[in-house]
Amino acid sequence: MLSTSETVKDLETIEGRRLLHDFYHDRRVKNALELKTLLECWKLSRQGTDLQFGDGRRIRFETNLGFKLGTRVFLEEIVGVYYYNFIQGLVYFGAMIVLLTVALYLAGYSLWYAIAGLALEALFLLSLAIVTAYSRSEESTGQAGAIGLQDNLLSSINTSIHEMTNAVSDLFRLISQTDIRQDVLLSRLTESLGKVNNENTRRYAEKLEQTNALLREMNELTRTQLQTLLEQQQQSLQQTRRMLSLLDQSEEQ
Repeated sequence: MLSTSETVKDLETIEGRRLLHDFYHDRRVKNALELKTLLECWKLSRQGTDLQFGDGRRIRFETNLGFKLGTRVFLEEIVGVYYYNFIQGLVYFGAMIVLLTVALYLAGYSLWYAIAGLALEALFLLSLAIVTAYSRSEESTGQAGAIGLQDNLLSSINTSIHEMTNAVSDLFRLISQTDIRQDVLLSRLTESLGKVNNENTRRYAEKLEQTNALLREMNELTRTQLQTLLEQQQQSLQQTRRMLSLLDQSEEQ
């Protein structure tokens, strides 16, 4: 157990929240990774019972806040204060991604590019909504400033949602137009195929008729030649018989 020089009730108090900010700045200087600093602050908000700063100062908390309350304090004091602009920038970046993916879809790429862009923008908007919902409210004299800040936040998120809605509407309008164009092209393609099939059928019928005519001519020619050949053979046979008959008569004499 660390020896303590100061005791605070918990991190939800004004003094505890100030110490959380001090701890964030202290760890941000020490840690090379921003994510590690956030994880340490979140862990302290949920489970922290004591902490020690780089200057040697030690603090002990009487109780920890637990998961639900600690996460709320972490979102209010750390994420909402130091990372709101970053998350808002991600929302605008997501809007740009949506426009690019829609352009890719119009260029002939898969519809899944546009859907992935919309999903990414929805995730960024969800992050902004969570951070806005857990933005800390000021006490007493600071309430008016907090209301103005929340109004600005709500105005920003409404603007982002409006841009997102417009992008989605444009996407579906373009998809509808594309479907209509595809139907027209399909109809034209069907008509063209029908014409081509009719033309091919007509040409095939003509060729078939020509082939049948040639076959009839060949059959007629073959029949004529066969009949002529039979007649020639018949004549040769008769001549052979005459010659045999004459030969027999010569032998008898």
